[in-house]
Amino acid sequence: MASFDTGRLCAIVKILDQASTHLRLAARECALAGAATAMTRPAADPTASGITALLSVSEQASGSVRRALVHIRNGEDQRAQHELDRARSQSCGAVLTPAGLPRPLPRRVTTALRLMQGITGFFPSETEQVLVRAALP
Repeated sequence: MASFDTGRLCAIVKILDQASTHLRLAARECALAGAATAMTRPAADPTASGITALLSVSEQASGSVRRALVHIRNGEDQRAQHELDRARSQSCGAVLTPAGLPRPLPRRVTTALRLMQGITGFFPSETEQVLVRAALP
């Protein structure tokens, strides 16, 4: 029978939700700045796509951990483990590219990266490495 640390999982959800909030606001600010200079920029903004990729990883991981917690409360340990495995695999580092992030990093993106880096042992090692590289100046 699997053993889960529900307190840690709840904390992970809160951290990911905070990171998502920062990234959502950063993406919105980037979009507003892009709209102001739409005449001089190409249609696809790589800065916005980098922030959006981070946001997607954070939101998907949070949703999977939430579903795992529901399965744990229902006594469905195998389904809970499946959701946790999904949360980790969906956040594969290949999706994230530090080059797609604006330089210097907006404060909200830096905060989100620090929050996500603080969840030790949750993300696969390649994702953790990408988060570290993305936070470098």
